[in-house]
Amino acid sequence: MTTDVHPESGLRKATLTDQDLVETSWDHCRIHALAVTDDEGPPDDPTLDYREDDDLDPTAPSALQLHLDLDYIVRRVDPGPMRQIHFWVAPSTLIFHNVWDIVGSLHSVCLPFELKDLRPEAPAQSGEPCWRLEGRDLDLRFQASGYTLHLRQPPRYGNRVLRMAERGGISFDPKPFA
Repeated sequence: MTTDVHPESGLRKATLTDQDLVETSWDHCRIHALAVTDDEGPPDDPTLDYREDDDLDPTAPSALQLHLDLDYIVRRVDPGPMRQIHFWVAPSTLIFHNVWDIVGSLHSVCLPFELKDLRPEAPAQSGEPCWRLEGRDLDLRFQASGYTLHLRQPPRYGNRVLRMAERGGISFDPKPFA
């Protein structure tokens, strides 16, 4: 028996992974920010002579991560005809791990991005997983070992897009609320 971490919204867990893909819906999730980061960084020993390009090894797995700060729609509540649709929404951080070979397009910097779909595609020749992020003014394809979605706050009932003050601004914090 599993216990929901947020019974009102029906949310079962505050951290989801690519293993939960069948249970997740990405339609109309607002993307507030995205970033590509490298968590490897310089060596811990400050006495070493370090050059950024010394550490490139084309055979090593990628240390890049793709981060998205988004409003994840936990559940849509449709009250019936002629009534406003409400949602259970949580500010969330979606992180793709070991990312490489990113291609695609971002068509607008004026309108906010919204996800329509996130899905795996046929593996690359290397056999590594490929992913596709599709949305309004957004179409990205890349290879990544998987993803983790961290819901940073309990879901809120209301509109499908949270105000910046409600969500605590832009954040890529990987800590779930529960």
